[in-house]
Amino acid sequence: MEINYQNFIEALILDTHPMRRTKSKLKMHYYIGLEHLLRKCEENNEYTSARLKQYRNVLVGNTDVPKLTEKECKDVIYSLVNSRIRPWRKKYRYWLLCDIALIIFDEAKIKRTVTCLKEYLNKRQALEIENLQTFLFNNVEIPKTIMFTKDLVEQFRTNRDFAAKPEKRYIVTANVSAGKSTLINAIIGKPLTRTSQEICTGNLCYIYNKPFEDDVVHLAASPLNFNASYNDLANTERSVVSSIASHFRMTHSTNRVCIIDTPGVNSAINRNHKKITRKVLKEEIYNKLIYVLNANKLGTDEEKEHLQWVAENVTKEKVVFVLNKLDDFKNIDDSVEESINGVKSDLNAMGYENPIICPISSYFAFLIKLKENGEQMSEDEIDAYNLYFKKFSKDEYDLSIYSSTIDSNTNETEQVKMEKRCGLYGLEQVLFGGES
Repeated sequence: MEINYQNFIEALILDTHPMRRTKSKLKMHYYIGLEHLLRKCEENNEYTSARLKQYRNVLVGNTDVPKLTEKECKDVIYSLVNSRIRPWRKKYRYWLLCDIALIIFDEAKIKRTVTCLKEYLNKRQALEIENLQTFLFNNVEIPKTIMFTKDLVEQFRTNRDFAAKPEKRYIVTANVSAGKSTLINAIIGKPLTRTSQEICTGNLCYIYNKPFEDDVVHLAASPLNFNASYNDLANTERSVVSSIASHFRMTHSTNRVCIIDTPGVNSAINRNHKKITRKVLKEEIYNKLIYVLNANKLGTDEEKEHLQWVAENVTKEKVVFVLNKLDDFKNIDDSVEESINGVKSDLNAMGYENPIICPISSYFAFLIKLKENGEQMSEDEIDAYNLYFKKFSKDEYDLSIYSSTIDSNTNETEQVKMEKRCGLYGLEQVLFGGES
Protein backbone atom coordinates (compact mmCIF):
# COMPACT_ATOMS: atom_id res chain seq x y z
CA MET A 1 0.00 0.00 0.00
CA GLU A 2 1.11 3.60 -0.60
CA ILE A 3 2.44 5.18 2.60
CA ASN A 4 1.62 8.68 3.80
CA TYR A 5 4.75 9.05 5.91
CA GLN A 6 3.67 12.08 7.95
CA ASN A 7 0.59 10.25 9.19
CA PHE A 8 2.36 6.91 9.46
CA ILE A 9 5.12 8.08 11.84
CA GLU A 10 2.84 10.24 14.00
CA ALA A 11 2.72 9.33 17.70
CA LEU A 12 -0.52 9.75 19.63
CA ILE A 13 -1.36 9.12 23.29
CA LEU A 14 -5.09 8.75 23.95
CA ASP A 15 -4.97 7.15 27.41
CA THR A 16 -4.94 10.63 28.97
CA HIS A 17 -7.54 12.15 26.63
CA PRO A 18 -9.84 14.48 28.65
CA MET A 19 -13.01 12.92 27.22
CA ARG A 20 -12.14 9.60 28.88
CA ARG A 21 -13.27 11.08 32.20
CA THR A 22 -16.77 11.94 30.95
CA LYS A 23 -19.94 9.85 31.00
CA SER A 24 -20.53 7.11 28.42
CA LYS A 25 -23.25 9.02 26.57
CA LEU A 26 -21.06 12.10 26.21
CA LYS A 27 -18.14 10.03 24.94
CA MET A 28 -20.45 8.45 22.36
CA HIS A 29 -21.71 11.87 21.23
CA TYR A 30 -18.15 13.16 21.05
CA TYR A 31 -17.08 10.25 18.87
CA ILE A 32 -20.13 10.68 16.61
CA GLY A 33 -19.29 14.37 16.22
CA LEU A 34 -15.64 13.66 15.49
CA GLU A 35 -16.45 11.01 12.91
CA HIS A 36 -19.12 13.13 11.21
CA LEU A 37 -16.89 16.20 10.89
CA LEU A 38 -14.07 14.13 9.43
CA ARG A 39 -16.27 12.25 6.99
CA LYS A 40 -17.92 15.50 5.93
CA CYS A 41 -14.79 17.53 5.35
CA GLU A 42 -12.02 14.98 4.72
CA GLU A 43 -11.85 12.32 2.06
CA ASN A 44 -12.45 8.84 3.39
CA ASN A 45 -8.96 7.33 3.41
CA GLU A 46 -7.20 4.53 5.24
CA TYR A 47 -5.39 6.85 7.62
CA THR A 48 -8.54 8.62 8.80
CA SER A 49 -10.27 5.26 9.28
CA ALA A 50 -7.33 3.80 11.21
CA ARG A 51 -7.13 6.83 13.50
CA LEU A 52 -10.89 6.84 14.07
CA LYS A 53 -10.63 3.20 15.08
CA GLN A 54 -8.18 4.22 17.82
CA TYR A 55 -10.56 6.92 19.09
CA ARG A 56 -13.49 4.54 18.93
CA ASN A 57 -11.63 1.95 21.02
CA VAL A 58 -10.79 4.55 23.66
CA LEU A 59 -14.12 6.38 23.78
CA VAL A 60 -16.81 3.77 23.12
CA GLY A 61 -15.04 0.42 23.11
CA ASN A 62 -17.16 -2.42 21.78
CA THR A 63 -20.40 -0.46 22.05
CA ASP A 64 -22.21 -0.12 18.72
CA VAL A 65 -22.23 3.39 17.29
CA PRO A 66 -25.80 4.29 16.21
CA LYS A 67 -26.36 5.21 12.59
CA LEU A 68 -27.79 8.72 12.61
CA THR A 69 -29.24 10.90 9.90
CA GLU A 70 -27.45 14.03 8.75
CA LYS A 71 -29.76 16.19 10.87
CA GLU A 72 -29.31 13.98 13.93
CA CYS A 73 -25.52 14.19 13.60
CA LYS A 74 -25.68 17.96 13.34
CA ASP A 75 -27.89 18.13 16.43
CA VAL A 76 -25.37 16.03 18.37
CA ILE A 77 -22.49 18.29 17.33
CA TYR A 78 -24.43 21.44 18.12
CA SER A 79 -25.28 20.15 21.61
CA LEU A 80 -21.58 19.42 22.16
CA VAL A 81 -19.99 22.63 20.94
CA ASN A 82 -22.60 25.32 21.50
CA SER A 83 -24.94 24.41 24.35
CA ARG A 84 -26.45 27.49 26.03
CA ILE A 85 -27.57 25.56 29.10
CA ARG A 86 -24.19 23.79 29.46
CA PRO A 87 -21.58 26.52 28.86
CA TRP A 88 -18.75 24.33 30.21
CA ARG A 89 -19.12 22.22 27.09
CA LYS A 90 -17.25 24.87 25.13
CA LYS A 91 -14.15 22.80 25.91
CA TYR A 92 -15.43 20.13 23.56
CA ARG A 93 -15.15 22.28 20.44
CA TYR A 94 -11.50 22.97 21.26
CA TRP A 95 -10.77 19.29 21.87
CA LEU A 96 -12.57 18.37 18.67
CA LEU A 97 -10.34 20.69 16.67
CA CYS A 98 -7.21 19.31 18.35
CA ASP A 99 -8.31 15.74 17.61
CA ILE A 100 -9.15 16.59 14.01
CA ALA A 101 -5.68 18.13 13.63
CA LEU A 102 -4.00 15.05 15.13
CA ILE A 103 -5.95 12.74 12.83
CA ILE A 104 -5.54 14.66 9.58
CA PHE A 105 -2.12 16.24 10.25
CA ASP A 106 -2.34 18.47 7.18
CA GLU A 107 -2.71 22.25 7.49
CA ALA A 108 -4.89 22.78 4.42
CA LYS A 109 -7.25 19.95 5.35
CA ILE A 110 -7.42 21.13 8.95
CA LYS A 111 -8.52 24.56 7.74
CA ARG A 112 -11.26 22.88 5.73
CA THR A 113 -12.60 21.05 8.78
CA VAL A 114 -12.39 24.24 10.84
CA THR A 115 -14.74 25.79 8.29
CA CYS A 116 -17.14 22.89 8.87
CA LEU A 117 -16.89 23.29 12.66
CA LYS A 118 -17.53 27.04 12.44
CA GLU A 119 -20.99 26.33 11.00
CA TYR A 120 -22.07 25.43 14.55
CA LEU A 121 -20.61 28.57 16.17
CA ASN A 122 -21.32 32.27 16.36
CA LYS A 123 -18.77 34.82 15.11
CA ARG A 124 -16.97 35.20 18.43
CA GLN A 125 -16.74 31.46 18.97
CA ALA A 126 -15.56 30.94 15.38
CA LEU A 127 -12.77 33.50 15.92
CA GLU A 128 -11.66 31.68 19.07
CA ILE A 129 -11.43 28.40 17.16
CA GLU A 130 -9.37 30.10 14.44
CA ASN A 131 -7.02 31.34 17.18
CA LEU A 132 -6.56 27.77 18.43
CA GLN A 133 -5.65 26.75 14.91
CA THR A 134 -2.89 29.40 15.06
CA PHE A 135 -1.58 27.91 18.33
CA LEU A 136 -1.27 24.52 16.66
CA PHE A 137 1.03 25.79 13.93
CA ASN A 138 3.01 28.34 15.96
CA ASN A 139 4.89 27.83 19.22
CA VAL A 140 3.23 30.76 20.96
CA GLU A 141 2.28 30.36 24.60
CA ILE A 142 -1.12 28.77 25.14
CA PRO A 143 -3.45 31.21 26.95
CA LYS A 144 -4.67 30.25 30.42
CA THR A 145 -8.24 30.40 29.15
CA ILE A 146 -7.67 27.33 26.98
CA MET A 147 -4.98 25.59 29.02
CA PHE A 148 -7.22 22.52 28.96
CA THR A 149 -6.00 21.95 25.38
CA LYS A 150 -2.32 21.86 26.37
CA ASP A 151 -1.72 18.09 26.18
CA LEU A 152 -3.33 17.70 22.75
CA VAL A 153 -1.71 20.87 21.35
CA GLU A 154 1.74 19.80 22.56
CA GLN A 155 1.32 16.34 21.02
CA PHE A 156 0.48 17.99 17.71
CA ARG A 157 3.42 20.40 17.94
CA THR A 158 5.88 17.60 18.78
CA ASN A 159 4.70 15.57 15.79
CA ARG A 160 4.79 18.65 13.56
CA ASP A 161 8.38 19.53 14.54
CA PHE A 162 9.52 15.91 14.24
CA ALA A 163 8.04 15.54 10.75
CA ALA A 164 9.96 18.64 9.66
CA LYS A 165 13.33 17.11 10.58
CA PRO A 166 15.49 15.48 7.91
CA GLU A 167 15.30 11.70 7.88
CA LYS A 168 18.44 9.58 8.29
CA ARG A 169 18.23 6.21 6.51
CA TYR A 170 20.22 3.10 7.39
CA ILE A 171 20.22 -0.13 5.36
CA VAL A 172 21.18 -3.33 7.18
CA THR A 173 22.68 -6.21 5.19
CA ALA A 174 24.10 -9.61 6.11
CA ASN A 175 24.24 -13.25 5.23
CA VAL A 176 21.58 -15.52 6.75
CA SER A 177 21.85 -16.05 10.55
CA ALA A 178 24.36 -13.25 11.15
CA GLY A 179 21.97 -11.75 13.71
CA LYS A 180 20.79 -8.87 11.52
CA SER A 181 17.23 -8.84 12.85
CA THR A 182 18.39 -9.13 16.47
CA LEU A 183 20.70 -6.15 15.93
CA ILE A 184 17.82 -4.08 14.55
CA ASN A 185 15.67 -5.03 17.55
CA ALA A 186 18.52 -4.03 19.87
CA ILE A 187 18.83 -0.58 18.28
CA ILE A 188 15.06 -0.04 18.39
CA GLY A 189 14.68 -1.62 21.83
CA LYS A 190 11.66 -3.73 20.86
CA PRO A 191 11.06 -7.10 19.14
CA LEU A 192 9.79 -5.58 15.89
CA THR A 193 11.62 -7.91 13.48
CA ARG A 194 11.49 -11.70 13.42
CA THR A 195 14.46 -13.59 14.82
CA SER A 196 14.98 -17.33 14.41
CA GLN A 197 17.27 -19.85 12.74
CA GLU A 198 15.04 -19.89 9.68
CA ILE A 199 15.04 -17.18 7.02
CA CYS A 200 13.21 -14.28 8.68
CA THR A 201 13.28 -11.52 6.10
CA GLY A 202 11.90 -12.36 2.66
CA ASN A 203 11.67 -8.81 1.34
CA LEU A 204 12.40 -5.23 2.38
CA CYS A 205 11.02 -3.90 5.66
CA TYR A 206 11.10 -0.15 6.32
CA ILE A 207 11.06 0.62 10.06
CA TYR A 208 10.40 4.25 11.03
CA ASN A 209 11.07 6.07 14.28
CA LYS A 210 8.20 7.99 15.93
CA PRO A 211 8.72 11.24 17.88
CA PHE A 212 7.83 9.89 21.33
CA GLU A 213 6.73 6.71 23.07
CA ASP A 214 3.01 6.08 22.70
CA ASP A 215 3.23 2.29 23.20
CA VAL A 216 1.63 1.75 19.79
CA VAL A 217 3.10 0.09 16.70
CA HIS A 218 1.91 1.02 13.20
CA LEU A 219 1.88 -1.62 10.50
CA ALA A 220 1.26 -0.83 6.83
CA ALA A 221 -0.77 -3.87 5.89
CA SER A 222 -4.26 -4.41 4.55
CA PRO A 223 -6.04 -2.91 6.36
CA LEU A 224 -3.70 -0.28 7.84
CA ASN A 225 -3.16 -1.16 11.50
CA PHE A 226 -2.37 1.59 14.02
CA ASN A 227 -2.41 -0.80 16.96
CA ALA A 228 -0.36 -3.77 15.75
CA SER A 229 0.64 -6.46 18.22
CA TYR A 230 3.90 -8.36 18.09
CA ASN A 231 1.87 -11.30 16.77
CA ASP A 232 0.57 -9.10 13.93
CA LEU A 233 4.17 -8.25 13.04
CA ALA A 234 5.26 -11.89 13.20
CA ASN A 235 2.40 -13.00 10.97
CA THR A 236 2.97 -10.38 8.28
CA GLU A 237 3.47 -11.87 4.83
CA ARG A 238 7.24 -12.26 4.44
CA SER A 239 7.39 -12.01 0.66
CA VAL A 240 6.01 -8.44 0.38
CA VAL A 241 7.55 -5.06 1.17
CA SER A 242 6.34 -3.94 4.60
CA SER A 243 6.53 -0.80 6.74
CA ILE A 244 6.48 -0.43 10.53
CA ALA A 245 6.52 2.67 12.74
CA SER A 246 7.33 2.74 16.44
CA HIS A 247 9.34 4.88 18.84
CA PHE A 248 13.02 3.90 18.86
CA ARG A 249 14.64 3.65 22.29
CA MET A 250 17.96 5.10 21.14
CA THR A 251 20.56 6.71 23.39
CA HIS A 252 22.13 9.09 20.91
CA SER A 253 19.41 10.42 18.63
CA THR A 254 16.00 12.06 18.70
CA ASN A 255 15.91 12.56 14.94
CA ARG A 256 13.84 10.88 12.27
CA VAL A 257 15.37 7.52 11.45
CA CYS A 258 14.42 4.83 8.97
CA ILE A 259 16.07 1.42 9.23
CA ILE A 260 15.71 -0.74 6.12
CA ASP A 261 15.89 -4.46 6.81
CA THR A 262 16.94 -6.59 3.83
CA PRO A 263 16.90 -10.34 3.08
CA GLY A 264 20.00 -12.44 3.73
CA VAL A 265 21.98 -12.57 0.50
CA ASN A 266 23.03 -16.24 0.71
CA SER A 267 19.63 -17.89 0.99
CA ALA A 268 19.84 -21.35 -0.54
CA ILE A 269 16.04 -21.54 -0.65
CA ASN A 270 15.32 -18.28 -2.46
CA ARG A 271 18.00 -16.91 -4.77
CA ASN A 272 15.83 -13.86 -5.42
CA HIS A 273 16.72 -12.52 -1.96
CA LYS A 274 20.21 -11.60 -3.14
CA LYS A 275 18.73 -9.68 -6.10
CA ILE A 276 16.33 -7.76 -3.83
CA THR A 277 19.11 -6.74 -1.44
CA ARG A 278 21.63 -5.76 -4.10
CA LYS A 279 19.02 -3.76 -6.00
CA VAL A 280 18.14 -1.68 -2.93
CA LEU A 281 21.82 -1.16 -2.07
CA LYS A 282 22.43 0.27 -5.54
CA GLU A 283 19.21 2.26 -5.99
CA GLU A 284 17.95 3.36 -2.56
CA ILE A 285 18.98 6.71 -1.04
CA TYR A 286 20.56 6.12 2.37
CA ASN A 287 23.11 7.58 4.77
CA LYS A 288 24.84 4.46 6.09
CA LEU A 289 25.07 0.76 5.29
CA ILE A 290 25.30 -1.45 8.38
CA TYR A 291 27.02 -4.67 7.33
CA VAL A 292 26.56 -7.41 9.98
CA LEU A 293 29.22 -10.11 10.24
CA ASN A 294 28.77 -13.34 12.21
CA ALA A 295 31.92 -13.55 14.37
CA ASN A 296 31.59 -17.34 14.37
CA LYS A 297 31.54 -17.63 10.56
CA LEU A 298 34.21 -15.25 9.35
CA GLY A 299 36.10 -15.92 6.14
CA THR A 300 33.52 -18.11 4.40
CA ASP A 301 33.30 -17.95 0.61
CA GLU A 302 29.73 -16.56 0.84
CA GLU A 303 30.90 -13.80 3.19
CA LYS A 304 33.84 -12.87 0.99
CA GLU A 305 31.59 -12.76 -2.08
CA HIS A 306 29.12 -10.31 -0.52
CA LEU A 307 31.89 -8.21 1.03
CA GLN A 308 33.57 -7.92 -2.35
CA TRP A 309 30.31 -6.95 -4.05
CA VAL A 310 29.65 -4.26 -1.42
CA ALA A 311 33.22 -2.96 -1.79
CA GLU A 312 32.68 -2.59 -5.54
CA ASN A 313 29.16 -1.09 -5.46
CA VAL A 314 28.76 0.97 -2.26
CA THR A 315 30.69 4.11 -1.35
CA LYS A 316 33.21 2.87 1.23
CA GLU A 317 32.69 5.81 3.59
CA LYS A 318 29.04 4.79 3.95
CA VAL A 319 29.76 1.33 5.38
CA VAL A 320 29.84 0.46 9.10
CA PHE A 321 30.84 -3.13 9.84
CA VAL A 322 29.30 -4.82 12.88
CA LEU A 323 31.05 -7.90 14.26
CA ASN A 324 28.17 -9.72 15.93
CA LYS A 325 27.52 -12.76 18.16
CA LEU A 326 30.52 -12.15 20.40
CA ASP A 327 28.48 -13.48 23.32
CA ASP A 328 29.31 -16.94 21.92
CA PHE A 329 33.05 -16.37 22.34
CA LYS A 330 34.93 -18.25 25.05
CA ASN A 331 37.99 -16.50 26.36
CA ILE A 332 40.05 -19.68 26.41
CA ASP A 333 39.44 -20.41 22.71
CA ASP A 334 38.51 -17.10 21.04
CA SER A 335 40.04 -13.65 20.77
CA VAL A 336 37.94 -10.57 20.00
CA GLU A 337 41.05 -8.58 19.12
CA GLU A 338 42.28 -11.23 16.69
CA SER A 339 38.84 -11.43 15.06
CA ILE A 340 38.72 -7.65 14.61
CA ASN A 341 42.25 -7.59 13.18
CA GLY A 342 41.37 -10.44 10.82
CA VAL A 343 38.28 -8.61 9.53
CA LYS A 344 40.32 -5.40 9.18
CA SER A 345 42.99 -7.21 7.16
CA ASP A 346 40.37 -8.67 4.80
CA LEU A 347 38.75 -5.26 4.37
CA ASN A 348 42.09 -3.55 3.75
CA ALA A 349 42.66 -6.03 0.91
CA MET A 350 39.32 -4.94 -0.58
CA GLY A 351 40.25 -1.26 -0.54
CA TYR A 352 38.95 -0.11 2.85
CA GLU A 353 41.76 2.00 4.32
CA ASN A 354 40.25 2.67 7.76
CA PRO A 355 37.13 0.54 8.06
CA ILE A 356 34.80 1.18 11.00
CA ILE A 357 34.36 -2.14 12.85
CA CYS A 358 32.03 -2.28 15.84
CA PRO A 359 32.13 -5.49 17.94
CA ILE A 360 28.83 -6.32 19.66
CA SER A 361 26.62 -8.87 21.29
CA SER A 362 23.33 -7.74 19.78
CA TYR A 363 21.29 -10.32 21.71
CA PHE A 364 22.59 -9.11 25.09
CA ALA A 365 22.09 -5.52 23.88
CA PHE A 366 18.48 -6.33 23.04
CA LEU A 367 17.92 -7.91 26.48
CA ILE A 368 19.45 -4.85 28.17
CA LYS A 369 16.96 -2.54 26.45
CA LEU A 370 14.03 -4.82 27.30
CA LYS A 371 14.99 -4.76 30.98
CA GLU A 372 15.81 -1.05 30.96
CA ASN A 373 12.36 -0.19 29.57
CA GLY A 374 10.35 -2.54 31.77
CA GLU A 375 9.33 -4.89 28.96
CA GLN A 376 8.06 -8.31 29.97
CA MET A 377 10.80 -10.92 29.56
CA SER A 378 10.44 -14.68 29.33
CA GLU A 379 12.23 -16.98 31.77
CA ASP A 380 14.74 -17.89 29.06
CA GLU A 381 15.43 -14.20 28.39
CA ILE A 382 15.90 -13.49 32.10
CA ASP A 383 18.30 -16.43 32.41
CA ALA A 384 20.23 -15.28 29.32
CA TYR A 385 20.38 -11.71 30.63
CA ASN A 386 21.84 -12.86 33.96
CA LEU A 387 24.36 -15.11 32.20
CA TYR A 388 25.55 -12.37 29.84
CA PHE A 389 25.57 -9.74 32.59
CA LYS A 390 28.04 -11.90 34.50
CA LYS A 391 30.06 -12.63 31.36
CA PHE A 392 30.38 -9.03 30.12
CA SER A 393 31.21 -7.80 33.61
CA LYS A 394 34.58 -9.48 33.15
CA ASP A 395 37.30 -7.28 31.70
CA GLU A 396 38.23 -9.79 28.99
CA TYR A 397 34.72 -9.42 27.48
CA ASP A 398 34.54 -5.62 27.72
CA LEU A 399 33.89 -4.53 24.11
CA SER A 400 33.98 -0.82 24.98
CA ILE A 401 37.80 -0.90 24.85
CA TYR A 402 37.54 -1.26 21.06
CA SER A 403 35.68 2.06 20.71
CA SER A 404 37.54 5.35 20.81
CA THR A 405 34.32 7.34 21.20
CA ILE A 406 33.22 6.02 24.61
CA ASP A 407 33.98 8.08 27.73
CA SER A 408 34.03 6.48 31.18
CA ASN A 409 31.52 7.83 33.67
CA THR A 410 31.49 6.71 37.30
CA ASN A 411 27.92 7.96 37.79
CA GLU A 412 26.33 5.92 34.99
CA THR A 413 23.76 3.23 35.69
CA GLU A 414 24.51 -0.48 35.48
CA GLN A 415 22.39 -0.64 32.33
CA VAL A 416 24.51 2.02 30.58
CA LYS A 417 27.69 0.27 31.70
CA MET A 418 26.44 -2.95 30.16
CA GLU A 419 25.37 -1.14 26.96
CA LYS A 420 28.97 0.02 26.65
CA ARG A 421 30.50 -3.34 27.50
CA CYS A 422 28.32 -5.30 25.03
CA GLY A 423 29.13 -2.86 22.20
CA LEU A 424 25.71 -1.28 21.70
CA TYR A 425 26.61 2.14 23.08
CA GLY A 426 29.65 2.46 20.83
CA LEU A 427 27.70 1.38 17.74
CA GLU A 428 24.92 3.88 18.42
CA GLN A 429 27.49 6.63 18.85
CA VAL A 430 29.01 5.76 15.48
CA LEU A 431 25.59 5.76 13.79
CA PHE A 432 23.76 8.54 15.64
CA GLY A 433 26.28 10.36 17.86
CA GLY A 434 26.18 14.14 17.82
CA GLU A 435 22.62 14.33 16.48
CA SER A 436 20.01 16.40 18.25
